[in-house]
Amino acid sequence: MSSHAHAHRAAARQTMHSRRASCRFPRRQAQYAAITPHHAAFNTRTDRCSITAFRPFDAFMTHTIPARSVLPAPVPNSPRFLLFLICLFASAGQLAIDIYVPALPAMARFFATSPQAIQSSVSGYMVAYAFGQLVFGPVADAYGRKPVLAFGLVIFTIGCLLSLAAPNLETFLLARCLQGFGIATTNLLAKAIITDSFSGQALLHAFTYMSIAWGLAPIVAPVIGAHLQTWFGWQACLVFLLVYSLVMWGLLWRYRETLRRPVHLAPRTLITNAGKVLASPVFQSCFLAQGLCYSILLVFNIIGPFMVQNTLHKPPTYFGYLALGIGMMYFLGGLSNRVHGPRLPSAEQRLQIGARVMAGTSIAMLLLALTLGLRVWTLAIPVLVMGFCAGAMYPTLMAKGNSLFPHIAGLTSAILGCALLLVSSAMMGLAGFLSVQILTPLAVFFVILALGVVGMVTKLLRHLAQSPPVAATSHSEEAA
Repeated sequence: MSSHAHAHRAAARQTMHSRRASCRFPRRQAQYAAITPHHAAFNTRTDRCSITAFRPFDAFMTHTIPARSVLPAPVPNSPRFLLFLICLFASAGQLAIDIYVPALPAMARFFATSPQAIQSSVSGYMVAYAFGQLVFGPVADAYGRKPVLAFGLVIFTIGCLLSLAAPNLETFLLARCLQGFGIATTNLLAKAIITDSFSGQALLHAFTYMSIAWGLAPIVAPVIGAHLQTWFGWQACLVFLLVYSLVMWGLLWRYRETLRRPVHLAPRTLITNAGKVLASPVFQSCFLAQGLCYSILLVFNIIGPFMVQNTLHKPPTYFGYLALGIGMMYFLGGLSNRVHGPRLPSAEQRLQIGARVMAGTSIAMLLLALTLGLRVWTLAIPVLVMGFCAGAMYPTLMAKGNSLFPHIAGLTSAILGCALLLVSSAMMGLAGFLSVQILTPLAVFFVILALGVVGMVTKLLRHLAQSPPVAATSHSEEAA
């Protein structure tokens, strides 16, 4: 009897200890319940724990080891926040190019230099801008978007501070080169973030918003710069860029990394991937067509002020609002990609229509120049129409070019951005030889650019019809 009583008491003690242990450690009990839910349970009505026939070795017999801790999944970026960040970052580089263009004469007087010397700050900025994209693109594919963006913003902010304190032209040129090199990360990685985060129709919509912001910046920037110069002096344009950099710092602090699969950074791999990107005929057609479309806006920004102010004797604000109107037409052209329907043309058909309308408008501009000469409306109306066509085509060209190689989106964006800037810089250099007294040379130049766009779009559509981008589509869906 005594032995049975001792055994009964030992069993009762063991049961009590097990109950106390299960109540003291509910997390461990929950882990066991997750592994063998039919063996463990928790009484939620009485807040009491109970174990029914739990065998602690079941987990090891089934080769399942309970995890000690489960890390919470990172909260993704909201699509609206990403679109806002993309638009703000994409327009930064263009704002920094054109924000102080109306103040160039005043800056030349301040530094006691020639107009050609002060204009070299624009070309130096663009060269550093293009070179920075080649450097930061592969690095962003290997180490992530956020650290590269932070490094670029540091350089850009230093350049903004140095430009405000520059005592001579040489220091100012150095500051502008630092600004161009640092800000290259924003436009470059804005496109890479789109490829990381979106796919399908959402990818095209994201590039639509980005291209609108990117194209509006060089049109709106002269208006902002002209008013800032009138109210506060030309240094206010540089203060605006400094404040803009602080806003980008705030957005970067909230941004969460979107790169999922880093690429090993090796020179041989880099050269191989760059060769694949450059060898793609679709990519070649996209960046050439983009560069020529963008050149139309940039050339107008360079030649237009002299024609409007010096030849037609209009005030600077007149050209500013004229440029704003062209920007609105570009904006409406980009928004036209949001309109879809079974009877409406597809993205490829819109490319073809936009290129042909652009070419026809440039020819009409040439006829007006030969018959009526330089007038405000003979200059403005054709450029308004061509701006709308450029805005309508640009998102599709950008989306097709950037989505070809989503696994190396940073490198692809870098090559595309650098090639685009080089094409635009070359066109701007050639436009510098045009006469600003008559309209015919500018009209001929626009005809050449528009016909080049037609040729590149025709080549692009032919290659897309011959080889459907199946691989690119699948990679885009995986990246998103």
